[in-house]
Amino acid sequence: MINMTQPKLYSRGNKLWLNFSLEGKYIRKSLNLEDNKVNRKIALIQIIPQLILKVHSGEFFEKNIVPTLNEYSKVSFEQHRHERKITTNTDYQNIYNKHIKPTFGNRKLDKIRVSEINIWKNKLYKELGLSSKRVNDIKKIFCTILEDAVRDEIMVSNPVSKSRPLPIHQEKEIFPFSLEEIKQILESAENQDKNLIATLFMTGMRTGELIGLKWSDIDLEKREISIKRTIGRGIEGTPKTISSYRTIPILDSLYPYLENQYKLTSEEKSYVFLNDEGRHYFDSKNIRAGLWKKVLKNSGVRYRTVYHTRHTFCSINLQNGEDIIWISKMMGHKNPRVTLEKYSKYIPTTRNKKTVFDSLI
Repeated sequence: MINMTQPKLYSRGNKLWLNFSLEGKYIRKSLNLEDNKVNRKIALIQIIPQLILKVHSGEFFEKNIVPTLNEYSKVSFEQHRHERKITTNTDYQNIYNKHIKPTFGNRKLDKIRVSEINIWKNKLYKELGLSSKRVNDIKKIFCTILEDAVRDEIMVSNPVSKSRPLPIHQEKEIFPFSLEEIKQILESAENQDKNLIATLFMTGMRTGELIGLKWSDIDLEKREISIKRTIGRGIEGTPKTISSYRTIPILDSLYPYLENQYKLTSEEKSYVFLNDEGRHYFDSKNIRAGLWKKVLKNSGVRYRTVYHTRHTFCSINLQNGEDIIWISKMMGHKNPRVTLEKYSKYIPTTRNKKTVFDSLI
């Protein structure tokens, strides 16, 4: 005999729901009806008796099998496929496979608990050594999947959203290159490597933006570079944000390097910087693993990531009193506040601190 309690009707968000216990399991079910007298009568006279009949006939169990996370994740990823960049979809799927699937993939959605989420987060942070920001980013992907399940009424609530994010600790300290170090690095590089590194240092652009540059984006007469695309994992995509679409002036110090590069690759009529095989770089990682480590080692300059060329562009310009709005636009930041939050310490504070009140002395 099937063990089932009498379904009870209640209201949630002006919608009618049923709750009941079935084989010791507490179940909530939305009726997708507004809470009013007519619908309550329909629920009591028609829906509840039909539900009880379906339970005893076995039909309810067939239609109410809760999927595993692996099964439903495919539905969730497909829902968001067209609203995300191709590279983002790939990144999220890889993150799911690596960090979420091993622990929760085979679990029924309704069996995932908040306490388990907390234990999982701590494992990522303490045992795998991921930063708190990274763990929180992974958690957001997990949260989106279960939020979709809630909207599909497979789950009543999202346990991931109930788990607090890890506190963000101070970001890793930035160590910009000095002008002397930049000179050493450029002197240690040759040909295209020299031109590529100079472009990174003197524009502040992201590596993905640099390897996505085409000669049609560069106007040597007007001395302008237009950022219109990026390349990641071999896929040409759009810049990171709307503000990442921007025009960067070619500084006098950079112009000779781009002139030299034009002689090397302009006949290709396509990408500005090419790898040793004459093709565009597949990914930013190829810059780091190939020329960047080699050049820094030869230069004797202490190693920092290639992203520090971007930090260096911003910090040097701030130290030299350049306008924060101009710097923010060159970096492709949403607004100057974003720039200041990360780089404010590089703004000189040794100016003459006279004030308008000095005239009162």
